[in-house]
Amino acid sequence: MNKNVENIISIFQEINKIPRCSKHEDKIAAWLVEWAKSHSFEYKRDNNNNVLITICASKGFEDRQSIALQGHMDMVCEKSKDSKHNFSKDAIELIYDGDWIKAKDTTLGADDGIALSVGLALALDKNIKHPKLELLFTSDEETGLNGASNLSNDFFESKLLINIDSEDADTITIGCAGGEDASVSLNIIRTFVNRDHHFLKISISGLYGGHSGIDINKNRANAIKLMTFLLNKLKNKFNIKLYEINGGSARNAIPVQCESIVAFKNSDKERIKLFIKEFQETTKRNYSNEKSLNISCTECKKEDMQVFDDSSFDKLLGLLVELPHGVYKMSENGIVETSSNLAIVETKESKVVIYTNQRSLIMDELGKITQKIENIARKYSAKCLKGNTYPSWQPDFNSKLLKKSIEIYKSLFATRPKIEVIHAGLECGIIGSKMGNLEMISIGPTIYDPHTVNERVSIQSIEKVWLFLTKIIESGL
Repeated sequence: MNKNVENIISIFQEINKIPRCSKHEDKIAAWLVEWAKSHSFEYKRDNNNNVLITICASKGFEDRQSIALQGHMDMVCEKSKDSKHNFSKDAIELIYDGDWIKAKDTTLGADDGIALSVGLALALDKNIKHPKLELLFTSDEETGLNGASNLSNDFFESKLLINIDSEDADTITIGCAGGEDASVSLNIIRTFVNRDHHFLKISISGLYGGHSGIDINKNRANAIKLMTFLLNKLKNKFNIKLYEINGGSARNAIPVQCESIVAFKNSDKERIKLFIKEFQETTKRNYSNEKSLNISCTECKKEDMQVFDDSSFDKLLGLLVELPHGVYKMSENGIVETSSNLAIVETKESKVVIYTNQRSLIMDELGKITQKIENIARKYSAKCLKGNTYPSWQPDFNSKLLKKSIEIYKSLFATRPKIEVIHAGLECGIIGSKMGNLEMISIGPTIYDPHTVNERVSIQSIEKVWLFLTKIIESGL
């Protein structure tokens, strides 16, 4: 491991001591400000916890175009079922496994803590000659690109921007899907169940999950959908009643867990438990990649004995069956064009709320799939509210920044990089639409399984991206 990579990883370790789940960026934003102060760099922080740190140009580079290096400070906070990790106070525990860095029983936060680490390491490296650099670190990216959405259009000056949030060191990303959130709210009526009923908690866990943009086409099971199918079968066969259902954790993560509590007649107990066991075996055969899938059931008590009435239960099952999840439409060049992630279900006192996230490379198609969700909600007397919407990033194949980057990559690695438009959302679309006339690319180290406890980053790829990025900066664009 060379000294540059050691510096980056050392900074990454410090960052991973600081709580930074989405919507909880106060501490990491404050840390970045203190870091800038301690090194006498100019900085600013807005009311949305976006931070800009300005690095003066090296001698002889004062007249060159300034460059913005951009990443987001928040992370998706997922942990294994048995983990005692507390994201509000505990440091992420790093594990080194050959070329890979991963975390103990949690997401790693390389998405996008590596961007912060690279930017800060670059600011401290006196051996690199560069124009003025603007390190733009945004907040709350993972739950809807909200920090970028709330940037003022004069927050930074650069007309060249390099986003460091891609996940393949051999790829230059030049475009991405737009996205839109929706929430579907179904009012429910509760009724008392007879005293001859008992309660059973059903838990689905251990699924692979993944990023709802990058991994949506990989046939990974959705815990909420699996629970829906199981409840449907149990209702038809044993006339169970529903007490509650809760699952998923983030709009942009494929749900890895879901729990429900149901009421059943005691005489059906053993048959229900056997049915659930058989359902698990069948599901494992259908999803051969879900090696750790676990469906468990334990008896529990509910003193109030109030369950969904039959009409509410039927409507909820209808909603969860019909709401789309997965690839909705493929583009002509074989990449995902439009998709939807059935992300979260929450039972509240008198309603159930379902959260979804739609993506599309084409904004008209994004509108169509959201309209489909609205129509399904209306069919079951539910309300659909559209949430955060962000634009797609349309590629510019004539960009001088892109052409120079390809040229540099080829000179360094004796091969042409992959040029890609991705289905995942990047902040470039929003930032470009706000600032106008920006030339942008996105690069980053190789990261596998972001948004899951299997997230890991390649050390070798960090070194590769560092070399690539520094040569772009030194090239005199």
